[in-house]
Amino acid sequence: MSDRRMYTAQGDDDFYWERVRRNLGWLGNTEQEQRERQQKLRDAVIGVAGCGGIGGATAERLVRMGVQNLKLADPDKFEASNINRQFAATVGNIGRNKAEAVAEAVYETTHDVNIDVYPEGIEANSVDEFFEGCDYVLDKIELYEIEARYVLHEAFRRAPRCRFMMLTPVFGQRTFFFKWTKDSMTAEEYFGVPRGAELDEANTRQLISRFIPEMPDYPSWEVLEQWFIKDKECPIFAGTPPLAQGMLASRIGQAITGLDQLPGSFELPVTPGYAMLDTQKWIAKAVHGKWW
Repeated sequence: MSDRRMYTAQGDDDFYWERVRRNLGWLGNTEQEQRERQQKLRDAVIGVAGCGGIGGATAERLVRMGVQNLKLADPDKFEASNINRQFAATVGNIGRNKAEAVAEAVYETTHDVNIDVYPEGIEANSVDEFFEGCDYVLDKIELYEIEARYVLHEAFRRAPRCRFMMLTPVFGQRTFFFKWTKDSMTAEEYFGVPRGAELDEANTRQLISRFIPEMPDYPSWEVLEQWFIKDKECPIFAGTPPLAQGMLASRIGQAITGLDQLPGSFELPVTPGYAMLDTQKWIAKAVHGKWW
């Protein structure tokens, strides 16, 4: 698109290494090892498809970690109900495109970052361009936008460079971690809603059952059903998205630097498996393979 906004990194090496200096203590046993891992963060290209409650904040966190190359996509505009949880959701940004507002805010944090903005979101005619060069992509598309999600996942399977995608939805006090690789179950198989199908009650129930493999026991399903099934709106407690954001940024950072390959590291299961953390029940668990 000719009107697509692109931000270009400005600054020098000295500034970059000063601002990421405190990372280094956890990246290796020698200065060379630390700097080599930080350089991997610097060079990685990460796509964020969806700049809402978790996507926008994760983009900001990745840049603070030292990632210098982002692609941000989102067709939605900020509204008042986003203020309870979404990065860049302010009174002044109500009505603005989320990807554009997040990119602007992130760039103002530190100008030494390259950001390509896709305000049209994930569309068939530009999704391959979005994936071009990406090492990892975060699937943060809105819950009910199943067609856009399928377009994203089809492009992932065509993209030779992209290693994996992660999806981290939050429900109540729980966050789930889904990881897609080229060899894992596909999104179409996992969610089970046919391409082009109307999101009627049966398909909505199917979709929600896959997004929430373990439904919280409070509040009652009768209350949640009104939100999820009848109104097709996802309630979100404002304290939980930062949990998912932090863990997502941490896991992506480990993957980029190779810290997730060290002895004793935990490997996340791939879809249809998942990991879950519940701060109310104080439960952390991983499920491998099919659960239904």
